[in-house]
Amino acid sequence: MINNRNKSSVQDMKWDPEGQRICIVYEDGAAIVGSVDGNRIWGKELKCGSLTSVEWSPDGNILLFGLLTGEVCVYDSCGNFLSKISMYCLNNIHGAIRLVGLEWYKGDKGHATRLLPSLVVCYDIGRCQIMKNHDDPDPVLLDTGIQITCSCWNEDGSMLAVAGTQKCNQASSSPISKSNDRDVNVVQFYSPLGDHLRTLCLPGKCLTACSWEGNGSLRLALAVDSFVYFANLRPYYKWAYSSTTNTIIYSYSRQHTFDMSVVFWNLKTNKTKVISVRHLIHICAAEEYVCLVCKLNDSSQGVLLTLCTALGVALESKRVQFEPMQTMMTGNQVILINKSFLYAWQYFTPKQILELGSTFTGATATTTSILRQRDGIERLYHIDKISMKSLSTSLEDDMPSSVLQTGIDWSILKQTETSDPICTLTISHSTRRLFIARDSGLIQLHRLPDLYLEMKFQTDDNRPYRIYVNCDATCLAVIDESGILRLHLIPDSYNNLPSSVKFQDIDNFIRKDVWDVKFEEDNPHMFAIMEKTRMYIFDGLQAEPAVQTSTFLYEFKDLEVQGILLDELVGAADQPNEEFLLKTPIKKVRDFKQILEKDGFEKAAEFITNNPHVQLRRLLIEACLEKQDLDMAELQFVHLQEYSGIQFIKKLRNIQSKLIRKAEISAYFKRYDEAETLLLKNDRPDLAVELRKRLGDWFRVAQLTKDTGILVKDIEQAEIWNAMGDHFFSQMLWDKAASYYRQGDDLIKFAECLYQMEDYQAIERLIEEMPEGHKALYDFGLRFASLGMIQQAVFALLKCNRRKEAIDICLRLNHWRVAYELAKRLDTQDNENQQQQQQQQPQHLYLKQQQKKIDNSLSQTINHFIEQGRIIQAVELYKRAGRFLEAAELLYKEAQKAKLSPNVPPLHMKKLYVLFGLLMEQYYEQSKQQVSVKPRNPTCGEGVLMASSALAGLLLAEQEHTSLNYEDVNSLDTQGKKQNGSIFNKESDILENSKITEGNRNKLSAEKGDTSGKTNLQLMTKSTEISRLIDQPWRGAEAYHYAMLAEKQLYTGSINRALRTAQLLKDYEDILDPCKIYSLIALCSIYAKCFATCSKAFIKLENLTDISQIEQNTIKELAVDIFSKYPPTNEQQNTMEFPEMDSMLESETKIPICIVTGQPVTDYQFWMCPTCKHCAYEHEITRLQNCPLCHFPVQ
Repeated sequence: MINNRNKSSVQDMKWDPEGQRICIVYEDGAAIVGSVDGNRIWGKELKCGSLTSVEWSPDGNILLFGLLTGEVCVYDSCGNFLSKISMYCLNNIHGAIRLVGLEWYKGDKGHATRLLPSLVVCYDIGRCQIMKNHDDPDPVLLDTGIQITCSCWNEDGSMLAVAGTQKCNQASSSPISKSNDRDVNVVQFYSPLGDHLRTLCLPGKCLTACSWEGNGSLRLALAVDSFVYFANLRPYYKWAYSSTTNTIIYSYSRQHTFDMSVVFWNLKTNKTKVISVRHLIHICAAEEYVCLVCKLNDSSQGVLLTLCTALGVALESKRVQFEPMQTMMTGNQVILINKSFLYAWQYFTPKQILELGSTFTGATATTTSILRQRDGIERLYHIDKISMKSLSTSLEDDMPSSVLQTGIDWSILKQTETSDPICTLTISHSTRRLFIARDSGLIQLHRLPDLYLEMKFQTDDNRPYRIYVNCDATCLAVIDESGILRLHLIPDSYNNLPSSVKFQDIDNFIRKDVWDVKFEEDNPHMFAIMEKTRMYIFDGLQAEPAVQTSTFLYEFKDLEVQGILLDELVGAADQPNEEFLLKTPIKKVRDFKQILEKDGFEKAAEFITNNPHVQLRRLLIEACLEKQDLDMAELQFVHLQEYSGIQFIKKLRNIQSKLIRKAEISAYFKRYDEAETLLLKNDRPDLAVELRKRLGDWFRVAQLTKDTGILVKDIEQAEIWNAMGDHFFSQMLWDKAASYYRQGDDLIKFAECLYQMEDYQAIERLIEEMPEGHKALYDFGLRFASLGMIQQAVFALLKCNRRKEAIDICLRLNHWRVAYELAKRLDTQDNENQQQQQQQQPQHLYLKQQQKKIDNSLSQTINHFIEQGRIIQAVELYKRAGRFLEAAELLYKEAQKAKLSPNVPPLHMKKLYVLFGLLMEQYYEQSKQQVSVKPRNPTCGEGVLMASSALAGLLLAEQEHTSLNYEDVNSLDTQGKKQNGSIFNKESDILENSKITEGNRNKLSAEKGDTSGKTNLQLMTKSTEISRLIDQPWRGAEAYHYAMLAEKQLYTGSINRALRTAQLLKDYEDILDPCKIYSLIALCSIYAKCFATCSKAFIKLENLTDISQIEQNTIKELAVDIFSKYPPTNEQQNTMEFPEMDSMLESETKIPICIVTGQPVTDYQFWMCPTCKHCAYEHEITRLQNCPLCHFPVQ
C-alpha cells in the first residue's frame, strides 16, 4: 500500500489482533483498512471530524476512532458507525482537551478474571477511563494528577503504565521530588481496577512514549528527549514459601482460560504438585500450611480462604465477605486487610484439635465439642475502632467470647471507611506481633492472636508500600511507594544496647529503588535488600559488596541468603529447575572459606573464636572430615554439643580403609551417589546396598543387587519387593504396588491393593490359595460383607473357622437360609469345642439352640415389618430364609386383605397370586429335596474347604431363587449333602415361631394341633380356601388371568373366545365375586347371541344370596327385557362353529386350557410352562417372550 493521499497526513495506524488487517487514519477524517498483502479492503471519509488515533477490539470486529475533540467513536470492522463512548471522566471539565491514549488489551496472555477492564482512554489533563468494553456503563475513573503524554498495557493486561509530566507546584510537595524548579517526568502504574501501584520518576525534559518488553513485561522502555530509558519492573507474583517443609508455592496463568495453576515445589525432594484454582488473588504460607485466597466469582466482593498443607491437600475453607488487598499468616492464623478492616481467622489444624481435646478434658461437653469443630475462631475489626482494653492472652479465657460465637458480625463492613487507610502489614513470628502500616506513616502494633492493640508510633510522612520486621521485633524496615527504604527502631527497643550500637545512625539510613528486604532469622542486625538488579547484605548499617542478581528473597539464615528467580520460574510454568535457586553466603563465610583453603584449620579455628557462629563450625567440621582430620572435627562437635557427631567420629576411627571411611563421610554430608561410587570401586557392593537400604532407596537396592550379582537371601529379596510396593502404595498406584507385593509374598497388602482396585475375583482366587486359619481371612470376610457379597464373605470366614461370625453376617444381610445351614453344620473340631464348653451337652440340643436363636431373630424382624405394614418385605425375608410356606401364607393374607378393597386393580391381584404360586412351587421342590436326601453320619470327616465349596453351591442356588426370571431351584443336591436331617426334625420350633408370628398378623384359622404324625402340608392347612390353594397354588392367578383375558377378548371383538374364557371362571367362585363372574358370562353371551348360556347365567345371578333385594329386582327386570325379545336358545352358527370345544367346557372332565387364548387345547403337541405347568398352543406361544401367567421366559 502506498500513501498517495496528499490532502492530509497519517495520524495513527494499528494492526488487528490476528495481524491480517491494518487500519490507517488521517487527520482530515479519512480511514483506510488494508490487508496484509497490501490490498485495500475499504476506505471512507468519516463524518465525525478530525482523527487522531485508532484501536481494534480484541475480537477484531470493532474499530475505535479517537477525534481531535476528545470524543471516541465506535465503528464495526466494515466501517459502519455504531455509537459514541460516554466519557464519564470528563464530567465538570471545560476547555480544550486532547486524547493522548487509546489502548485495548487484546488478551494474548489470558485474563486474570472474566470481567477485568481492558480498554483505557487517557486525556492530557490527567483523566483516564478504564472500561470492560466500549459500552461499559460503570467504568473505572482515574485522576492521575499529571499531564499525560502516553499510556500502554503490559503483556498480560495486569498493569497499566501512564506516563507524563508532573507540574512544579505539585512536585514540590511530593516525596518523589526534591523541590526543584523544573517539571518532573513521572510514570504511574495502576492495576486494571484503578488501584495505584507504584510511581517512577525519570530525568529529562519531555517524556514522549513508552512501551513494554514482550517477554514477561519485566522492562519498560521510555523515550525521554533524545534518550531511551529502560526501567526494570518487579511484578506482583502470587507466591509464598513454607519454611518447615522447604516448599515454594507459586502460580502462573494459562492462555485462553481463567484458571490459575498453583505449583507446590518441594525443594528437598524436587517434586511438584499442580492444582488448578479459579480467581486466585493471593497466596500466603507459614510453617507447614498454605492459604489460597480466591474470589468467589467475577462480580462478588467476597473471597474464599482455602487452607492447604504444603503437599497441596486442602484441609479447611472459610468464606470472607470482603476482598483483601494483602494477606499473611502464622502457624495457626490467617490475617487479611483492606483499606479499613482487619480480619483474622484462627484455624485449628488436626494436630491442634487433638491437643485441645486432651487439654480441656475437664471442661464441659459443650465447650469440648465446640473446640473440636474445624471452623476455628474469627475476628473482624474496623481499624479505627479496635479497643486497647486489656484482653485475655490464654486460649481458655478467650474461649467464651470467641469460640462460643456462632459467627462474626459482618455488618461491621457497612461502617464508614477510615480517613487513614491501611496500606500494608507484616508479622513477627518469634514475638507473635502484628504490624499494620497506614497511609499517613502510622504503625500500629497488635498482639496475636487476639489482635489487641499494644501501641502506635509514627515513622514518616510517606505512604508505606511494604514493611518488614527483624527477628526480635526491635527494628522495622519501611519501603515507601517510591522505592525508598528507611529503618525505624520500634519505641520499646530504644533501651536495647546492642541495637543502639548497630543502628546508631539509623535516621540517616536511606536506600533508593529497593523492592525487597529479608531480615536474618537469628541475628536481628543483619538483613539483605534487593536494590534494582543488585543484592546488598548489611551487618548493622555496613553493606557488603553487591551481588548482581534479580532474585526474590525467601530465606536468610545460617549466614546465607536464599532466593528464587521468580521471573524465570513463572515462565517455566510447571517445570521448575534447581538453576532458578540462588544461595548467597555473607562476606564472613566467604572470608572463612578462603582461610580454610590458604591458612589451614588452626587459623580457621581462631577465626571462629573471634566470630563465633554455629554455621562456621559446621563448615570447619566438613573441611576436617574431608581431610580426615578426626581430632579437629571431634573438637568442633564437642563445641556444638552434638553427641551424634561424636559417635560418628568414633565409628570412623574403627574403619581401617580410607576409601570406606571417605564413603561414610560423603554419606554423612548427603552425597550419597559419591559414597556409593566409592564403595563399589572398593569392591564392597554389600555396603553400597546397605547404604541404600538406610536411605530407603529400594529401587536402587534392587538395581544394585541385579547389577553386582551379590547373594541375597529370600527374606531380604522379599523385603526389597515389599518396600518397593510400599512406595507405590503410598502414591495410590495400586496396580504397580500389587505386582511388587505379589513378588514379595505379602498377601495382606497384595489383597489390599486388589480391594482398592475392586478386583474381587482376584481376591477370591487369593483366598483359595491362602492356608486355612490365615489371619487375613477374617478381614476379607468382613470387607466382602460390607459390599454385600455374602458368598465370598462366608467362604472366607469358614476358612478361618469363624462360623459364628459368618452366621451373624448372614443374619445382618437377611440371608436367613444360609444362616440355618451354617447353624446345622459343625465339623469335628467344632463338636469337640462345644462339648468341652457345654460339658458334653448333646449335639442336637446345641443345634436346636442355634436354630431357635435364628428363629427368634427372624420372628422379630418379620413382626417389625408387619407392624410397619411392609408385608412384601416380610415375604421376601421369609423367602430368603427358605420359609416358602410361611411366605406364601403371609402373602395369601395380604391378597385376601387387598381383595376387600373395592377399587383394587385385577392386575395387582394377579401379581400377588402369581407370587404365591412361585413360592409354593419352590416349597414343593424344597420338600422333595429334603425327603429324598438321606441323613449323613455327623462323625464323618470333612475339611473346611469341602464344606465351604458346598456352602458356595448353596449360596449360588439362593441367588438363583431371588433372580427376576423365577427359574427353578437348582444346585440343591449340595444343600442336601449338608443337612443332618429333614424339615421334620425342626417342626416343633417352626410351629412355635409360626404361632407367634401369626398371632401378630391376625391368624387366618385356629391353632394347629399335635403335629407329630402329620406332614408339613397338613400342618399349614387351616381353612378350606387356603388348603385348596396349597393343593392348587395357581388357582388364584388363573382366576384373575382368565377374567382379564375374557374382558380383553370382549373389547377386541373376539366374542366367541371371550365367552369360552368367561365360562372358565365358573370354577373360581371361591376366589372371584360370583356376581361379577356370571355378569361377565351373561354379557359375553348376549354379544355372542347365545341366549341359552345367558339364561343360565341369569339364573345363577337371581339365586345369589349376598346381593340386596334391589339388585335382585334389577336383575329380574333385565332378564325379562332380554328374554321377552330373544328366546333362551343359542344360535346355530355359533354352536356349530366349534361344537367340540363347547361340549368340553360343558362337561366336568378336566381338560388343558391354552393360557394364551383361554380355549381348550385339542392338539396333540403343545407347549407347557416348566414353572407353572400350564399349556398353550405352539403357534400362540411363539408370539410371546414370556409365559402369560408366571412370566417364565419362553425358550
